[in-house]
Amino acid sequence: MAHVPESVTMYVCENCQVAHAGTPIHVDTAQHTFEAPDECGCCGETAFVDLTNWVHHHD
Repeated sequence: MAHVPESVTMYVCENCQVAHAGTPIHVDTAQHTFEAPDECGCCGETAFVDLTNWVHHHD
């Protein structure tokens, strides 16, 4: 059986709109979940939106 790579969840900073790869959290031997970073590496803010929800996000 071929290996299927995991898709990384991306997050967008609500303040500066920089995209960040989610931090992988080990679930079991072959799977991960992904969490938003603690703070934006660009502006230091802490509010993020999942990239899949970005187009629907409104302040």
